[in-house]
Amino acid sequence: MLHLTINQKPNGDDFAKAREVIEIRGTGSLTLHDRRVMNILYANAGQKICDDVQHVISLAELRGSHKGGERVKDSIIRLMTTIVQVPVAGHNGRSATKRVQVLSDTTTSDDEDDPTGQVLYSFSRGMREIIKDSTLWGRVRTAVVFAFTSKYSLTLYELICARINLDFMWQEDFSLKDFRALMGVPDDKLQRMPDLLRFCVKVAQDEVNGMADFMVDIKPIRKGGKIRGNVTGFRVSWWRKNEDELKEAYQEINRSKVGRLARLRGTAEKPVPEVTLPPYPYRAAG
Repeated sequence: MLHLTINQKPNGDDFAKAREVIEIRGTGSLTLHDRRVMNILYANAGQKICDDVQHVISLAELRGSHKGGERVKDSIIRLMTTIVQVPVAGHNGRSATKRVQVLSDTTTSDDEDDPTGQVLYSFSRGMREIIKDSTLWGRVRTAVVFAFTSKYSLTLYELICARINLDFMWQEDFSLKDFRALMGVPDDKLQRMPDLLRFCVKVAQDEVNGMADFMVDIKPIRKGGKIRGNVTGFRVSWWRKNEDELKEAYQEINRSKVGRLARLRGTAEKPVPEVTLPPYPYRAAG
């Protein structure tokens, strides 16, 4: 069936990721590096992702150009041990929750600096079952995945990737509880609303607007007053960028991550010189 997610072929550096996987809950313990690794493993498995086989990928590909101190092995272990939650319909048609691991058995080279090092992996049976029946997806670009400096930016980016091509929908309301769960905010973190807005919502919105091929706007939904009322949820809106905005995003992706948020917010002390780039390949979502 052509409309299944697993039958969607990659296009350039993007791949189709099942919306059910994009919207998993219980990911608060996963870091930005973990989420990058998960995306690269997903893309690497391709149309065989639901087969009960071991996939192979090089350690170098998982690290990309990232120079941080995180170890691929640590991310693999967290993806094996973290129990994620997926909303499903129960046997009686009522809402239920499925709990699965992301990865099952894995084998990793001990020396992560070995240029020939590899990771052998397979997705868990529960995760494969979720993906196998998926008919909704978002096209995720690996270049953008590696450009973000916050895990909340990557999460928001994927959430909008799963929605940007919907014909009759351009905004969605989320309860505060569901928004935090979808964004992967740990239960014991950012409990004060000013902190959630500053370190999660604002950062994610600025980075997505700066580097994705669409724009997003997040407005608090308040009860008891538009300014001082308690925040009960968020209204998220999205729209496609024009050609000039796409070119600006392409430029930013190819700049250094150092000072990125300051540049995107217009508070950088010195302008960053334009980088020399290959012919402009960026395209609008579609």
